[in-house]
Parts: sequence; C-alpha cells; structure tokens
Amino acid sequence: MSADQAKEATKGVLPLLIFLGVGAVVAPPTIIVLTVGMIPSIVATFVNPSRVKGSIAAMTALNLAGVVPVIGFLWERGHTIDQAMRLLTDVFMWLLMFGGAGIAAFLLWGVPIVVQGVYEVQARHLVGKLEKRRMKMIEEWGGRIVEDSKTGVPGSAKSQKKESDTKE
Repeated sequence: MSADQAKEATKGVLPLLIFLGVGAVVAPPTIIVLTVGMIPSIVATFVNPSRVKGSIAAMTALNLAGVVPVIGFLWERGHTIDQAMRLLTDVFMWLLMFGGAGIAAFLLWGVPIVVQGVYEVQARHLVGKLEKRRMKMIEEWGGRIVEDSKTGVPGSAKSQKKESDTKE
C-alpha cells in the first residue's frame, strides 16, 4: 500500500474515533453494539479489494441497516450494558447485523461474477449459432466459399490484385 493510499484509507479514522469516544461517554451500550455490529464495514474500509468508488459507502449503508434494528431492540429492552451484552450473545442479532454486510458483499463482489458468467454463456451460444450458420452456408454454396473467404471475394481489390499478378 502506498503512502497516498494509506492516507486516503485513514482519512476518516479521526472523526470516527472522536465519535466513538464521545459516544462511549454518552451512550456506552449503543456504542458497544454499534462498534461490534459495524466490524465488517470497518474491515472493508481497510481491505477494500475492488477500489470501486462507492463500494465502501454501500457496504456501510447496508451494514448500518442491519445494526439499527439491534440498537432499537437495545433501547426498547433497556439501555444498559448488561442488555447490550445479552443482545450480543444472541445469534440472531449477529445474523441481523452481519446479514446486511453479507448482502452488500454479495452485491459488490458476487453479482459482477454472476453477470460475467451470464455474458460468457450468451457469447458461447452466439458463437455456436454462427458456426451452425457457417456450416449451412458451406453446405449450400460448397467449399469454394471457404477458399474465397481466405483469398478474397471475386471482384474485390485483393482478388483483382492477385489476378493481375498472375497475368504478368
């Protein structure tokens, strides 16, 4: 990682640390759940394999969409550290928090692979159709069409040049 990339990756770290510090004093249970729930986005910020503009924002938005209901459950059931720990020991809460990040990861990295596969299948199908069409033309017009395609169509500049070369 170059120095510019390192600066860009850590650009938003200071405001994040300030937010977490103030939040830890004001609402520690919320910050605990938020920090644990947003781990996939934090990791993606530093790892970001695609470097596609907006991919981290999409990952963070979908991850946050999974964390917000858990924070809602925390506030509904009592905003205590004990309740935050109870929520963090529930597998379904982890699924909810990390599920949004998983969907984002699939959309950002899985869908392009699926689309590329579909395009490859379409291309192979088209090549097969063109090969069948070629064979049908060869049957209809004979093998001469293949030779003409290699040397040039009669009457074209290539074939006229060859004819003039043979006359001399």
